[in-house]
Amino acid sequence: MFVLFTVKGRTMSFAASALSALVALVFLLAGAQKVLLRDPVTANLLRLGVGSTMTRSIGTLEIAGALGLAAGLWFKPLAVAAAAGLTLLLIGAVGFHLRARDFAHRRHRSHAVAPVVLAVVTGTTMALSLATS
Repeated sequence: MFVLFTVKGRTMSFAASALSALVALVFLLAGAQKVLLRDPVTANLLRLGVGSTMTRSIGTLEIAGALGLAAGLWFKPLAVAAAAGLTLLLIGAVGFHLRARDFAHRRHRSHAVAPVVLAVVTGTTMALSLATS
């Protein structure tokens, strides 16, 4: 019984670390695009009513979350906090897409679904980090 628990614990720890690293990479790249105000990203955000100052702020928060997840590989409470912050940021993004009625429009639906999927992934990262800390 003890051996199974140890192996399972190591597997969960590996899964939490791997997922944290992957999510950190995604948000580091996404945040950089927003901080640099790349056209494809800013065009969609402008359509949602998000200006360049707020876009850069969101990008900065995404980069901070990515760095928190990366540092959380060594200090789990930081990973939990970073994943929670990113999840809240994504819930805000879902709100902007709901307000713009993007889920009803086929053309914008993929933009609207992305933060929902990422919120689930960051929430799972948070739960795994909590379970292994």
